[in-house]
Amino acid sequence: MIAAPEVKHLSSFLGQRMQLGYVVADLDAALRFWTEVLQVGPFVVIEESLGDRQFLHRGRPSDVRMSVAFSYLGDVQIEFIAQSNRAPSPYVEFLSSGREGLHHLGFWPQDYPQACEELERHGFTEVCSIKMSDGTKNVSYYSGPAHLGAMIEVVPFTPARAKYFGGIKALAETWDGSRPIRRYSTRDEFIASPDCRT
Repeated sequence: MIAAPEVKHLSSFLGQRMQLGYVVADLDAALRFWTEVLQVGPFVVIEESLGDRQFLHRGRPSDVRMSVAFSYLGDVQIEFIAQSNRAPSPYVEFLSSGREGLHHLGFWPQDYPQACEELERHGFTEVCSIKMSDGTKNVSYYSGPAHLGAMIEVVPFTPARAKYFGGIKALAETWDGSRPIRRYSTRDEFIASPDCRT
């Protein structure tokens, strides 16, 4: 008899933090709805999300250009992704299939390689990744069973990411309704701004 693989609780390898990642065709419309109708905010928009990182889709480099926006709803991070070109990506595939909205569940574990290994051991397939300029993998997207209905994103919880996300969470926890959208060219620009208070 073949032994079933050991089942680990999701949080044991993906961590306690979670993100709902949305892919949208119109970032401004999505931001207006969430800040004005749902009263979630403020959102920090990063216009040049990739910077000098390399995007790999289905094993091949892809010249993806995209903006992202982040806020928090309690302890859950909300992310919007808006790609500004048609380079191959899971975002273009998602929109081309006629869908828009919830695209992935994001996690940032303490042990990123272990989390990726566990997902692959349980049948998940890496669809795309993002690498730093030194070649270090910094983001992975995985597809899973159809009934899951969303991809899984895994990113390492680096000190820089902790500061960046912590600053956004602090903004959301004290938001008084003013400046619902805060735009920055890069993450570093946001981290250096008075908005990033951690």
